[in-house]
Amino acid sequence: MSAFSHLSRKTKDVLTEEQLHMYRSEKLMNFRWISSVMSTYAPYSLTSGDLASPDVQDYISDVGQFAEIVYAFQTDVPAKFFFDNIDLLMEPTMPLEGYPCIRGSVLITAFIGFAANLPGYVAYRPQTKQLILAVAGTASVTQAIYDIRALSHRHKSGRGFVHTGFWRLYKGMKRFAVDGIRKGIEQHEVHELVVTGHSMGAAVSQLFVLEALRNESLLPLDGIRIRCVGFGGPRSGTKELVRYWRELVSHRREKHGEDSFADYSIKMLNDGVPSLPPLTLGYRHFSQRPYYFLHGRLYHVPEEYNEYSLFHATSDEEDAKPPIHPRGGHNYYNGRDLERFERRIGWLDRSLKKEGDWKQHYIAKIAKHEWKAT
Repeated sequence: MSAFSHLSRKTKDVLTEEQLHMYRSEKLMNFRWISSVMSTYAPYSLTSGDLASPDVQDYISDVGQFAEIVYAFQTDVPAKFFFDNIDLLMEPTMPLEGYPCIRGSVLITAFIGFAANLPGYVAYRPQTKQLILAVAGTASVTQAIYDIRALSHRHKSGRGFVHTGFWRLYKGMKRFAVDGIRKGIEQHEVHELVVTGHSMGAAVSQLFVLEALRNESLLPLDGIRIRCVGFGGPRSGTKELVRYWRELVSHRREKHGEDSFADYSIKMLNDGVPSLPPLTLGYRHFSQRPYYFLHGRLYHVPEEYNEYSLFHATSDEEDAKPPIHPRGGHNYYNGRDLERFERRIGWLDRSLKKEGDWKQHYIAKIAKHEWKAT
């Protein structure tokens, strides 16, 4: 049964033709069924008083572009080709259409971790003086096996337990990430380090930041703001480890100023991943006050409801037009379609492997897809 077949008759009636085609084209796991089984609605309705500021929503959306494009490196598309051809790849129908924040970025390093071939990269944004480490989420059976290794073992700090699979993925990429960040700081003027990821990549990113906070000699971050930005991330540590995280955050802010650290953990309507692993296994989310993305709006979640993954909203500022992605799901954060990006990256990958002009091969594939959609 396709994901589209789960739509109710009422929902089908209100969806646009473009939305109907979008749902018919879904190939990736969107975890809506996990949400329906594992998630419960919070006994609190979000209101306009919980809305994040436009500046915060824009910041999170901008960083999200970097968290999404790392999936390109789960294919054979070379990272250097990708960054060397950013302007071309931003043209209409190209993979980076709708990703304007990538323009002007400089690749510092791209890597494949020792565990499960998990890719990541470090890039520099000259216009914002940000150094960005992005880690990919699950895109292979091998990586999925690490996801389900939910048995915990004691964290090296001795303060609580950590998800075994995510910990091994973190250890497999740590050295490459550290080297890339050090190189970026040496070569550029860096005001802010952003560590980001989507799905499993959010969990691995958070464990990397935990180590950077715990061991201040790991990276030369004096005078550099740290931002941890995760989209649709699962739980990765137990209560005691979460308490330790919060102690480290408080210590950094006391030592370097309140603005020296910020944590942005974003959940979304009908995304079941933040409900995993279940609370019954002892896991908790690190973030005290996560964000919730619902029908184009970003809300603060009150601290006492930070483990919930579903919310109703009663905003008094609702748009008259229907939401772009009414069903929510794991791959539609910030109003973008990660399904479309990964589909186009797959076409680019295959086009680069053919003889002749790769762009002509790619355009032919786009034309064929659009013909099927009509």
